[in-house]
Amino acid sequence: MRGLVFGAVAIALVIGYGVLASRAAPLVFLPAGTPTPTPTKPVSAVPAPQIPGTIAFALRGDVYMLRDGKYVSVTSDARSIQPNLSADGRTLLFVRSEAINGKRDVDGQVTPAILRYTDIVKKDPTGGAESILLTGLLVSAPSGLHSVAWFTGPALSPDGKQFAVTTDAVDGGSDLELFDAQTGKRASLLSQGSNLADAAWSPDGKMIAVTSYTLGEPRILLVPSDGRVALPLAIKGTSGESYRPSYSPDGVWITYTLRHDGRNDVHAVEVKTGQDVALTSDGRSWNSVFSPDGKQIAFLRENGGLIDLYAMDVSEALTGGSARAAVKLTRGEGIDGDSRPAWGG
Repeated sequence: MRGLVFGAVAIALVIGYGVLASRAAPLVFLPAGTPTPTPTKPVSAVPAPQIPGTIAFALRGDVYMLRDGKYVSVTSDARSIQPNLSADGRTLLFVRSEAINGKRDVDGQVTPAILRYTDIVKKDPTGGAESILLTGLLVSAPSGLHSVAWFTGPALSPDGKQFAVTTDAVDGGSDLELFDAQTGKRASLLSQGSNLADAAWSPDGKMIAVTSYTLGEPRILLVPSDGRVALPLAIKGTSGESYRPSYSPDGVWITYTLRHDGRNDVHAVEVKTGQDVALTSDGRSWNSVFSPDGKQIAFLRENGGLIDLYAMDVSEALTGGSARAAVKLTRGEGIDGDSRPAWGG
């Protein structure tokens, strides 16, 4: 009887191993799938559809400019993101990440550390030298205990005299600050203990629209540039999370991204009435900005795992009609999905 039992067990094991082997065989003996190749990063001018003015965008850590039917890089360090253009397109600001060897005090213990910070860089989009408007290396200490800051989302005021940034705080938040565009000195602190991002000026310079994460879910907040109390932007007839606002040139509309049911679409809201207009419905579009004439928007769209820059005529959509088909401006080289494009004259 014992022999019969052992024999049965042995047969069961053989059958079991055979089943497992049949399941594992495709993994072991079939060739692995070919990964999607990384797109080639443009190193020279790339032909593109004609658009009015100039669009700045970030592509795999560098800032590119699209104008006159082509786009070309204006940085080559793979550390530059978040471009912002003046209304006339003659001044470019962007964020460059930096790092310095130093030390950090952790629970009373001083240890070596790589300290990371950002600089706000200014450049003429047509060429020329760069200048650092604001450095995140606040204090360079001989002891190695440097003081650093992380500045994000630079936005030039309409008159070009100031620029807004959000600054990461020690407690994990980020506050909105204004700096002099010539000297780099801080002009005013517009929030304390908040969690803000994505600053965008109104055309008259009186208001700055931001994404607020202070209460958890993102929402759009309108912050007076003179320091008065901020108010949330009312949006009628939508449900979801609103973020990345950008004013139209006449100040009547704000275009923004609406995240709903795990999808992202580009919308516009009339500032005074809260009337909302859906500009895309594909669920894969975000980070929109108006053109200098207010007739078009530029935005990002994902398709097949690749992010490209698109433009769309919205003049009819904002007057009761429908948005026209979007035009793809780039060629799948890998647009940075976190950086909002900028559109200047």
